[in-house]
Amino acid sequence: MRTTAKDIRSKSVFELSAEELAERLRPTAEAVKHEKWEQNGYLTYFDETVCPDDTHMVHEYRDRRELVQIDKDGTAHLVKLL
Repeated sequence: MRTTAKDIRSKSVFELSAEELAERLRPTAEAVKHEKWEQNGYLTYFDETVCPDDTHMVHEYRDRRELVQIDKDGTAHLVKLL
């Protein structure tokens, strides 16, 4: 049985499954992503499929993705374009 958006909004976030929570947050996440890209910014996140360890992160821009390594001072260094 498929849960509708109305059903998801009527539940407390603590009652939602992981899938329902992701669906509920999707519009907000998409809005944040597009707002950041409109400002020529980027999103930073960990992707276990491309990050070899926890010192690496992905910077996602509107037109490209980069694998970066974060040093002990918090500075990102480009490793490669993805």
